[in-house]
Amino acid sequence: MTVTVYFALVPRDGLFCKDGRGWHTSASGRGHALDWPWPSTVLGAVRTAWGREEESRRGSSFRPDEWREWTATIRLGRTLALRRPHGQAWAAEHRIWPVPADALWLEGEDRVHRLDPVPGDIPTLGRDDDEAREALWWPRLGGREKPLRAARWWNEGDSCAWLAGHPVLACNQPDILAPPRRIQVQVGIRVAELTADEGVLFSHDVLETLEQEAEWAIAVEADVPSSAPLQLATLGSDSRLAQIEEMSSEMFNPPASLLKTFRQGSKGLRLVVVTPACFRRGWLPDGFEQRGREYRGHLPDVDGEVVLRAAFVPRPVHVSGWDMAANGGEGAPKPTLRLVKPGAIYFFERADGRPFGEADARSLWLAAIGDRRAEGFGRVAPGGWSPRRSNT
Repeated sequence: MTVTVYFALVPRDGLFCKDGRGWHTSASGRGHALDWPWPSTVLGAVRTAWGREEESRRGSSFRPDEWREWTATIRLGRTLALRRPHGQAWAAEHRIWPVPADALWLEGEDRVHRLDPVPGDIPTLGRDDDEAREALWWPRLGGREKPLRAARWWNEGDSCAWLAGHPVLACNQPDILAPPRRIQVQVGIRVAELTADEGVLFSHDVLETLEQEAEWAIAVEADVPSSAPLQLATLGSDSRLAQIEEMSSEMFNPPASLLKTFRQGSKGLRLVVVTPACFRRGWLPDGFEQRGREYRGHLPDVDGEVVLRAAFVPRPVHVSGWDMAANGGEGAPKPTLRLVKPGAIYFFERADGRPFGEADARSLWLAAIGDRRAEGFGRVAPGGWSPRRSNT
């Protein structure tokens, strides 16, 4: 039997989650860090924290085979990025969200431009063996403004306004919410000589989670075998310490402004990918099949069949990891997968033309789609959408 717990992982010494590239794959000659931990990394931190507490309780250490068995029932649910001013208790207003792919910053514009898909009238440059893919809608820009580099994150207020269909003011510094990075250099020491070993000289990125005015954290929902309080976790490639602070499940509730939008009924639906999504067919969500010139399928707990009208999907992210219990405790790399990047967005209509309502929004709020859902992948957030059949 498992219990569901809610807490914040608060890194106290920055974060280093190495990506899949080698240590010397660029002119800089250093390792590169992810801009945020994958859900599987967070799951590993939860399993380690719970396992260490259990080892302390029983007074002995797990063997590798025991570790895998005792922690097998631990599941990761919803996770969110958080950022709060120092001294404040965690609240929903501190949630940080990936910027969706339909948000575009334009030079000279004081508002973020919304990319609305419309039916296309010319074929793409891709393969034309899939009529449904060729028939997907795509966006058009009416003016000639120069697109600017988009933000990676934005706050709760901007995210809620965007999902509800309201305008969002453009930010002059789109990376203002990105955790600052620094380069850390490490060197090995020859014990016998107490001198540096140049063969073990390397450097890598570190995400600084403590800022002058605020701090970053990860909100976690997890199923664990017992409700024993967890106090300390290690997170990332070099096991940096993170405090564990309990929080209420209300941290994961949908915003009232979004529910109000759907209460009035929304002709279309947008789904924003919040954590990397693992689909068997790459970019196409599981459960959707080609029917003539359309992709049709079903969404979690949404009544009726839906039609996929458009998909704004950036280049995939490559997710791997390290299995600490493999090979008798020596460890082994996990397979590398190409997953849909957070911020990707999908547009749907109901096949029978009915609008999406508040019950649909509640069902889809931080729901999981695709594979590896027990590891925290595939979480999505719904938004309203008003489909247009033309560019006028």
